[in-house]
Amino acid sequence: MKAIDVFYLEHDDISCITVQRTDIVAGQKIIDENGTIFEVYGLVPNGRGLLNGISSLLVHGKFEGNIVNLVDEPKGVTNEN
Repeated sequence: MKAIDVFYLEHDDISCITVQRTDIVAGQKIIDENGTIFEVYGLVPNGRGLLNGISSLLVHGKFEGNIVNLVDEPKGVTNEN
C-alpha cells in the first residue's frame, strides 16, 4: 500500500508512517521498499483520521520509501523460543 506520509524523528530513531488503512495493530510487522522489516509498536491516536480510514503507525528505526507491505505470518506462529 502507498504511504500517505512518512516522518522520521532522528533524535529518537522513530518513524511515523500514515496509511489509508485501519486494521493494522501493534505487534504486526511491515516492510519498507528496501526490504527492512519493522514491528509496529504503537499507533498515533487521531479520531478524525480513523473516521476517514487513516492510521499512523510508529516503528523503531528509519522507514524508507513510500510503499508499505505487510508481513504475512501464519496464525499461531511466533518468534519466541
